Amino acid sequence: MIQRTFIELQKARRKIVIPLLLLTIIPYFSFIWVIAFNPSFFGQLIGEGSLSIGIILGFILILHIFLITFLYAYLANKKLEPLIGRLCGRR
Repeated sequence: MIQRTFIELQKARRKIVIPLLLLTIIPYFSFIWVIAFNPSFFGQLIGEGSLSIGIILGFILILHIFLITFLYAYLANKKLEPLIGRLCGRR
């Protein structure tokens, strides 16, 4: 019973962590890649204002990471915590 619950926990964790990890790493490294190989793209100003594309996309990236963090916390509490509770003898 405990072994089955542990295997279930591992599968549930993988189903949550791998997609969220990819949703975090791909945008981050894409951002860094553009900075490394085409920095002038991020330096372009939007309209006649003083905000650049890099500032806007950097802010969006930070918001994206916060959303991923909140999504992980929600899914961990909903899916993983009950399995951990069963492993620890709490039902």
